[in-house]
Parts: sequence; structure tokens; C-alpha cells
Amino acid sequence: MSTTASDRNFQAQFPENPHYGSGSYRRHIRLSQQAGAVLAELEDDCHGFRVHLQHDGRQVTAITAETLRIPYNTCASATEPLQAMVGVTLGSEPKTVIAQVNPFSNCTHLFDLTVLAIAHAVRSEPERLYAVEVTDEKDGQPADARVWLNGEEMLHLKTFQWQIIAPRELSDKPLFKGFAAWASEYFSGDLREAAFVLQKGYFVSSARRHDAKAMEGMRGDDTPYIPGACHTYTEGRVQQAVRLPNSRRDFTDTPEQLLKFK
Repeated sequence: MSTTASDRNFQAQFPENPHYGSGSYRRHIRLSQQAGAVLAELEDDCHGFRVHLQHDGRQVTAITAETLRIPYNTCASATEPLQAMVGVTLGSEPKTVIAQVNPFSNCTHLFDLTVLAIAHAVRSEPERLYAVEVTDEKDGQPADARVWLNGEEMLHLKTFQWQIIAPRELSDKPLFKGFAAWASEYFSGDLREAAFVLQKGYFVSSARRHDAKAMEGMRGDDTPYIPGACHTYTEGRVQQAVRLPNSRRDFTDTPEQLLKFK
């Protein structure tokens, strides 16, 4: 599924980043086992989050979250909808959690991070570190999208405009609408989780196309948005949303700075 004219027009209504095409989007996610708890941390170009999930060995008993770096002022209150995940059974598949909790009332990234923490709570491994890199598309050439788990490359895709170009067996598979359906069938185990981590990062990587500095102070409805897509883009809240200053980072050449939340 390639992008449509409508998709391109949507992107064209954002101020362009003059440096796009010379770098990479990066995201790190760390999941750490603690006594009766999981600490889940995420940082990328646009976000910094921390989720502390407590459990009794069977289900989630409490969730607290920190919004350490966010694009909109309204993202800070996205910690509240996470409370609907208290009571979810540990080790639940993402589709099971989604059936119980409305993901669209949540911050997409906090919700996904909590789902990863729920899965990690039943593992014997003390820590799991995901690293994602998506290079900029340049001069009509495909991007490289990679995900590593604990230093081991799990998946390397050639991508162009939300579509997989290579490897050949995945050619023409979509990375946006329809991704979950085919990826859930094609991948399994750790590779399935890694594929979803990569896809979520790919989704955010498109923000590198936009000039974050030029958008500082703009309201949420000053640029195109999908109503109801997430916590901030809920009608009534998006009109109150304001883009925060100094919320964007570029980790192209400094991946070691990720998860330091500076």
C-alpha cells in the first residue's frame, strides 16, 4: 500500500524540515524486571516516557507513568487513561489488551509501552532492550528500517512511503493500515514483538519530515489531525493542545544518549 495523493497532501500541510534526508530516526525501549514490578522506558526523537507497572504475579495491580518529554501540553494528562489497564492479566497478547481497553483514549506510545511491560512481566529475563533506526528517505530512495533486541538485529526492512520494498517475501506489505493483520500471522514469538516495535517506530519516524521549531506554540488543530486517534487528538482536547518548545531531539549520531532523558 503506497501513499495516496490524500496522504501526501496531509503531510504537505506541515512546515518542512530542511534537514530531512540527512539523518535517522531512533528509538530505544528498555523493559526491566523488578520485585513485583516492571519498569518500562521509551525515548525517541519526539518522546520520553517511563511506566512503572506493579503486579501480584497474576495481574496488573497499579500503574504510574511519567511524561518526561512530550510534543503537546495535553500529553501530560495521558497518564490517567492508563488506569483502565489495572486488572489486565500478565502476559496478555496485545489484541487481548486492546479488546479490554480503548487504545484511542490513551497516548499511543504510553499505551504501547504498557502493553510491552505486561508481556515482559512473565518473562524470566531481567532486562530487554529494543533499538529502532529508520533512515530518512532521500531523493526517492527507500529507507532502511531496523530493529535490534539486546544487540541482535531482528529485522531489517527496505521501506518506501509506508510500504515494504524488501525482503522480497514481504514486498508490498503495508506498514500502516493493514499491518497488524498480516504481521500477526506472519511473525511469531520475539520476532512478532520486534516487528511491532519497529512498525511503531516507523510510524513516528515520519515526524522527522516536519520542522518542529516552526510548529512550537501552534495549537493541535492548526495542522491536520485524525479526530479521536489518541488522547491529545480527542475532540475538545485537541483545541486546547499547544505544541511545546524544545521537545524534539536528533539522535542520528548519538544513539548512546537515548534513555538518558536529557
